[in-house]
Amino acid sequence: MVNGIMDTGDFDDGSFWLFVDPPPGIYRLTIFGLSSIVFGYVFIILKLLTKWRYTTKISPTMESGRKINVLTKTLMRALHRVSINRTASRSLASAATKAALLASNESIARKRILVDLALETAMLIQILEDGSPLVLVAVFTFIIVANATGCALIIFFPLKKAALIENIVDLMFDLLVTVGYPMLSVWYCLSTFSFDRAKLAINLKVFPQGWLETSAGSIADPTQTVVIYKILGALRISSVLNFFTRIGINITLGLKFHRAMDLIDNPRKQQTGVYPKRNLVAAASLVIFAVLIAVYAEECVRTSAIACRPHPECAMHAQRWTLLENSSLSQCPCLALIDNEIAPKTYAEWTNPKNLTNKVAVLAATGDLQIIQLINRNLPELPNEVRGCTGMRYMRVEGHPAVSLVDLPNDMFDDMSVLTTLHLGFNVDLTRLPSLSGLTNLKLLVVAASLSLVELPAFDNLSKLERLVITVVPLLNTLPDLSPIKNLKSFVAMDRGAWCCNGFLGKCDLLNPLCGIHPVWGTPAAICLPANRTASIATRDIAAKFAHSICGEVLRPANAQPFPAEDTMASCNGILYRQCTFPGVPEAICYNARVMGIACTPSKFPIEMRRRQIAQGVGDPCNPEYESWLGCK
Repeated sequence: MVNGIMDTGDFDDGSFWLFVDPPPGIYRLTIFGLSSIVFGYVFIILKLLTKWRYTTKISPTMESGRKINVLTKTLMRALHRVSINRTASRSLASAATKAALLASNESIARKRILVDLALETAMLIQILEDGSPLVLVAVFTFIIVANATGCALIIFFPLKKAALIENIVDLMFDLLVTVGYPMLSVWYCLSTFSFDRAKLAINLKVFPQGWLETSAGSIADPTQTVVIYKILGALRISSVLNFFTRIGINITLGLKFHRAMDLIDNPRKQQTGVYPKRNLVAAASLVIFAVLIAVYAEECVRTSAIACRPHPECAMHAQRWTLLENSSLSQCPCLALIDNEIAPKTYAEWTNPKNLTNKVAVLAATGDLQIIQLINRNLPELPNEVRGCTGMRYMRVEGHPAVSLVDLPNDMFDDMSVLTTLHLGFNVDLTRLPSLSGLTNLKLLVVAASLSLVELPAFDNLSKLERLVITVVPLLNTLPDLSPIKNLKSFVAMDRGAWCCNGFLGKCDLLNPLCGIHPVWGTPAAICLPANRTASIATRDIAAKFAHSICGEVLRPANAQPFPAEDTMASCNGILYRQCTFPGVPEAICYNARVMGIACTPSKFPIEMRRRQIAQGVGDPCNPEYESWLGCK
């Protein structure tokens, strides 16, 4: 549904947003709740269309109405006497008191107002905790404040046809909450989502499968994508609190529609409202509530912004009222930590990346982190504080050939059951990955440029995995059993893939280039595996299904993207797409291959990509001084 709204269905095989699937219990509750709401609205529509052809033939007379009213008052007085009778049992007194309150019109009014405001307040807290943009927070806060103030005005200044006016006012604010605000949120997402679709289309035609340039997630603006992801995710029912607030406000809306129809059909009922009339205490209470809501929202925004001010790497934080401590750096309720350097211009920048180990530890201290994206940063280990971020949904760590992840504790991901994306790239010294058994909601797994990795952990609990990408892992000779995966949409393996020819999938063919000495990395030739190390039937079936994208050509020097060296970076002087010279090839280009430093690369793919971009007027504007050789005029 989100892909349809944002028109991203063709991005990354339909797995661009990767929301966490709700638990089965919440899913069933949601189906039941939405079905009940649909049934209620259908009933209201049918009632509106038919206008109740059959009406009650016997109408109560005014006298009988008076008798019923007298009887009701008598019953209330009797119940009240029982409730204050000390000789009566406590349980009977309590029941009588509750019955008297429920029979009171003022009690009904209080409950109706309180239910509406309670649901709206709960939704506001969720919006603040999700780190929604200031404009959306302000709009929703205004709705609650206006609702409470409007009710106070109706109470203090009673009007003719009070019941009808009360219901219409309540109905209007419920419509704003259930329809208006979600529509505003979607509009905000659509208006702020900017993505160069033509650029992605060119990349998909030029670059081989598995290259970073073919991923929509790597082209999109990460901060913009995170904000939209959180806004759209907040509109989904994913928890018990979400269920009661979303379904509850829809139920109250349906009841008010039904009530409005009854009032329109029966003008006599329009005169008597349920709100107390000229009740100064009730009106003042609602005004005070409105003021408190406004102050609460303002303080949540203000104090959390101050707490996160020392951390520009925090791209998104929860709007939470924080009791600020002097000189404290660990109070920021950060949701998304994004710090990328995708095109270092000098060799000094490339070889001395910023160390973020302490920064990650500080921002993970509150346990709120849900998104981590670090590219070309010095992070030799994931701090222990990250373990406490059990709501982690997205983790991408693109290391550096000189300083990258060296080791990960085997239980690092055990409590991250809602993680949907795990992208580990350029961690060249990492020999093994931790257990993935806790990642029951993982949908995308990318392991790239891991030159020392010899084995992948078991995929036993990865039943929801949709995309699997393994690129430049030359020492990998086997795959885990893929039978637990039920809905794999894409499986891409680039460079080497010795398991395609060493007998793992059946026949051993050591003459296949994939099993020979690697022409770029120098990895030794593969050997035939023993019979007890061959793939399961399910793994073979999946491999056969994706044979076109997993057993391709080995990477050759002509198309390789070597690590930036001092001389190859100096020849580019930090200028993208500049022509340069590389031994053994007729033409080369200055390019930040795999988001490394801008260096001279012999690969033909970025050259063709840029030529097409210039010809079609796509991407960054070209500079004739440096790109005339590519067709720039």
